[in-house]
Amino acid sequence: MKWPAATIVLVLAIARAGVGSPLPAAPDAPEAVLRASSFYAAQTRGLIGMQRHFATTIDAGVVKHSEDSESGLLLKDGAFLKAKYYRVADDGKSFSPKQIADRDAQTNEGWSAGKIFFKEPYDPRYIGDYAFAVKSCDCREGTVEIGFTSTLHDAQHGAGSMWIDNASGRVEKLTYVPYVLPPHASSGQVTETSSQALADLWYVTRIDEVYQGRAFLLRGTGTFVATFDHFERFANVAEAEKALADGIGGTVVTR
Repeated sequence: MKWPAATIVLVLAIARAGVGSPLPAAPDAPEAVLRASSFYAAQTRGLIGMQRHFATTIDAGVVKHSEDSESGLLLKDGAFLKAKYYRVADDGKSFSPKQIADRDAQTNEGWSAGKIFFKEPYDPRYIGDYAFAVKSCDCREGTVEIGFTSTLHDAQHGAGSMWIDNASGRVEKLTYVPYVLPPHASSGQVTETSSQALADLWYVTRIDEVYQGRAFLLRGTGTFVATFDHFERFANVAEAEKALADGIGGTVVTR
């Protein structure tokens, strides 16, 4: 049950921002969702860079596979600008420079085309893709749970819930099931956790994905864990791209 590494990364490594023209807000979106959308747009304005640390594990008993990577990502007004991989290890074996360059090209091409990433229901570009409902929950005081669904049943949309701080508009956590699961997966769930990335930036800093599936006679589990750190703001694109080339925020974490 060894899934191709490129397939795993393309399907599981979900970017936290996308490209495309903004869509109008859903007219029936709850006030908390509109507040979260405005907050997200304001927080992600400008040029932002970050480091990303991905760990993918496929475990089907007798067959196991892992991929770990370190990379950088640039956003402009919340949308993807550029990504660069610094290290990728497939079952502990490091990629060659040529393989790294191929991964960079594949990643930048896919994201620039508006593919791969999950379209967040609170992102102003995609809020119109979803329908929302306030849910009853045992939430912390001041927090509301909002359920979301979409008629767009592709790999970039899903059905789930998000927990929003009513006062600030911060999305604290979001869970969903993608409408299209990775190859060989029959079930799964994604959880995004947000926190204070910079003094003026609240952003997703961890993603946990778990999938169950079957290939031929083997049953297995696939997990993907992504953490995001070393956030920086930049004055212009040239400064941002130089930081991306250098590793963003100093030395790249290695494992």
